[in-house]
Amino acid sequence: MKEREIPKFLISRRYISALIAFIVLFSGFFLLVYQPFSLSIWFSTAETLHFTLSILFYILSIVILIVSRIVMYAMQDRVELTVMTYIWWIMVENLLISLVYTLFTVEFFPIDGVSVPTLATRALMCVTFILAIPNFLVSFYAAYRAKCEELQATQYRLQRLSEEYRVLENSKQYEVEMRTSAEEKQAKSVNASPRMINLYDNNGTLRLTLNIDSLYYLESEDNYIKVYYKHNDKIVSYLLRCRTRSVEESLAGTCMVRCHRSFIVNINKISVMEDDKRLHFITLDDDSIKRIPVSKSYYETLVASLNTNVTMRNRVEA
Repeated sequence: MKEREIPKFLISRRYISALIAFIVLFSGFFLLVYQPFSLSIWFSTAETLHFTLSILFYILSIVILIVSRIVMYAMQDRVELTVMTYIWWIMVENLLISLVYTLFTVEFFPIDGVSVPTLATRALMCVTFILAIPNFLVSFYAAYRAKCEELQATQYRLQRLSEEYRVLENSKQYEVEMRTSAEEKQAKSVNASPRMINLYDNNGTLRLTLNIDSLYYLESEDNYIKVYYKHNDKIVSYLLRCRTRSVEESLAGTCMVRCHRSFIVNINKISVMEDDKRLHFITLDDDSIKRIPVSKSYYETLVASLNTNVTMRNRVEA
């Protein structure tokens, strides 16, 4: 049976940064508390040698963690990171850090009557325990946040589908009485862009269904896309693991237009386009959203789409 892939938040930059910061704080506190009860822990701020080597060991340990997570982050698209692979990866991190600690202890603070294998085993157990708690706590919180975003997106999706269903039912009731003129048919054909859009991840799994009128913009972030949309009168985001090019192709023919290498915007939501020191920016019709840059390579395409959109609206109003 194929092993389950690790959740995407475990290899996000935000999670890795928070994890390393928490490990530094927690491990320092733990060792200060545990030091009086252990014969093999030499961390101290009282003596210059102890303090210097403590700082050096901390720096080397953090470097090991940072390099390890950078390699993991870089390999996520090349290697399938399963849960078992992730566990083994953490165990290797623990082993490397415990080996560094063992080398420091043997070289500078030898303990009579304690062999090197015994010391290395104790160091590995201590490092594993110290790192296990931050890993668990930060992972638990990150999983909670990811689940909240997923539930929020699911709630919104069900709400929009319910509204679309009610609209469909109402349209069926009055379908017999409706008589449209040639101009009305033309207006409908002009506005025939899909109202509901589906967003899929890299595996082709449907993750989010939105009414395009509630969608404001998409922001590319490494191998993920942040979807910004309005829900309950406030802007919320949903993190989707997929390629920007794939999403752009799926939104072709809609009011979603690319304006920058990292941004795709809903042109119906644009309220202002301005120039600032030869740079172009657009402002959307929600004050909570920051200005979005427009790159030179997409400027003409965006302007053409805006002009076409204005022309279509004028025809409908006429």
